[in-house]
Amino acid sequence: MSKEPLNNPVYARFGVTPLINAGGTHTTHGGSSMRPEVLEAMSLASESYVDLVELKRATGNFVAEITGAEAGLICSGAAGGLVLATAAVMTGTDRAKITQLPDSSGMKNEILTQATNPAGYLKCHEYAGAKLVFTGDETGTTKNEFSSAVNDRTAAILFTFAYGPPVPGLTLPEVVEIARSSGVPVIVDGAAMLPPKTNLTKYIREGADLVTFSGGKYIGGPQSAGLLAGRADLIEAALLNSGPGMAVGRPQKVGREEMIGMATALQLFVESDDESRQIAMRSKAEYICERLQGLRGITATVEQDYEKFHVPNCVINFDQSEKEIDRIWEALHESEPRIYIARNHGGLAANMANVRDGEEKVIVQRLVAELTN
Repeated sequence: MSKEPLNNPVYARFGVTPLINAGGTHTTHGGSSMRPEVLEAMSLASESYVDLVELKRATGNFVAEITGAEAGLICSGAAGGLVLATAAVMTGTDRAKITQLPDSSGMKNEILTQATNPAGYLKCHEYAGAKLVFTGDETGTTKNEFSSAVNDRTAAILFTFAYGPPVPGLTLPEVVEIARSSGVPVIVDGAAMLPPKTNLTKYIREGADLVTFSGGKYIGGPQSAGLLAGRADLIEAALLNSGPGMAVGRPQKVGREEMIGMATALQLFVESDDESRQIAMRSKAEYICERLQGLRGITATVEQDYEKFHVPNCVINFDQSEKEIDRIWEALHESEPRIYIARNHGGLAANMANVRDGEEKVIVQRLVAELTN
């Protein structure tokens, strides 16, 4: 591990400048950091050759144990998990259908979801060959509307959790109730829904048939890895639709190093004392907020609600135009040192998930300079 993360020679070689990550675990800026134990495990994994399918089944059993599901699979991030989950509900373990994808003609190929479902990752379902069907509108949907939308082409119902305030519409238990009465599986996208740790098992307990999580965010695994857990028959179908087989999931293959790294990170995560981690993050957020108090037109508060802000954030709101907010963001992002901070409606949000000790002082120094410019 580099002792000077902001002066890392492997990036300097290509003229790319590292940054302080106060934006959270976003894929755009590298996810999160892996612990030394994870890096060591990945290095050891690279020294031996194994049967990848055998390793997928073995590490998948560990995912199932942790999530409380019947079966599990390490996949290429939560997005890769969505592709495999979608393929699984359309093909099952039918080899002819698996070979046919992404052409899903003749199969149940519709993924039903609420119109308020966050749109960001819906393409993942289309990559597998599915068609998205929406019910309701921006104000939500009713049980009757949703139930009536299920038909003989419905392969699964999608329920997406995402950062931000709860959107109007049916809850997961309500969707599961409708799905059960219709005999249709439920896919849950829980990519960034950690912490709290309890979410690893919550959605399975609430009746989801397949749940995917990002592995490279709060868990601290390789950025390109994730978890898929659920019903044994559907996980088997997902595995058959994945690499190294020549199936629709071949491009989302996961290497032996990533599988071992992900499993190691998952074990460390469930065994870790997350309370102390939360306390440390909150202390950094409070430090930034306290030093922004008194600046004209600026409010700064520590926020954490496990919905919009899963970890402590210093949320900064100020009386400026969106253009000015963009200017400040750009100035931080291109400053020396570079700082990535999350945009928040009406301001900015300094997320503490990846802020190293001492970096909070640099962040607030640059913020004060720009906010008083």
